Amino acid sequence: MGYFIGIDGGGTGCRVAVADPSGKQLGRAEGGAANIATDLARAQANILETTARAFDAAGVHRSRMGSSSAVLGLAGANLQDARMRLLANLPFARQRVVSDGETTLVGAIGPEDGVIGALGTGSVYASQTGGVFRQLGGWGFQLGDDGSGARLGRDMLHRAILAHDSIVPHSPLTREIMAEYQGSPRALVDAARGFSPKDFGQFAPRIVAAADANDANAEAIMAQHTALVRKSLNAAGFAPTRAFCMLGGLGPIFLARLPERYRSAARTPRGTALDGAVAMAVLAFA
Repeated sequence: MGYFIGIDGGGTGCRVAVADPSGKQLGRAEGGAANIATDLARAQANILETTARAFDAAGVHRSRMGSSSAVLGLAGANLQDARMRLLANLPFARQRVVSDGETTLVGAIGPEDGVIGALGTGSVYASQTGGVFRQLGGWGFQLGDDGSGARLGRDMLHRAILAHDSIVPHSPLTREIMAEYQGSPRALVDAARGFSPKDFGQFAPRIVAAADANDANAEAIMAQHTALVRKSLNAAGFAPTRAFCMLGGLGPIFLARLPERYRSAARTPRGTALDGAVAMAVLAFA
């Protein structure tokens, strides 16, 4: 019997499920980051190690990985070079690498027409119309990922330096951040040079909490990205009559800041991106 593997990988972690031909999940495992645009070699190693542990959890020998079929929904998969390089080094009998936006959408709304926004360390917006998938965003931390934790963190560190230089007024959060780097923009810049998206994203909970406490600089960052989230959802084809989900750690936070027409249209997702990857593997290869 061939097994079916669903893989969900992003900037924070990798999740793998092993299923039988009916789609019943037999075992799961979680591992390290798997954004193939950020660090392909590390992502590949984490994917393979986590998949092996998912087979262990399913009570299936790891050697069966080579006769199994997999769908991998990965951050960075919309970048052709990274996707093709990964495909050349995967051990599965049959395999498909897609954007994590596609597996997230399938997991959340199934076959229905609709729109999702998925906002975690990175971000992606996606729609499905008549079975046709379309993605916006997901272009990576440097030039994309609006509304993501990584972009919130990066933008707040930038704002802390602007406040230090008296370009914008300081607030409690920017003063706190600068104090953590000895009040030195040079120290902050030197540290940030080595930051991954995950490192920037670790500032996001503080930014959200500070905005809720009326910190002016945190609120400015949140307001800026809320506007970008709204415009991205509209560009993806949001309509109150279509299925609509906001996902990821920051999805519900931004949803609460959107106008009522978005809040009232939002529904609880059917499942996760990992569920979507498993469903796609069974549909494609069973």
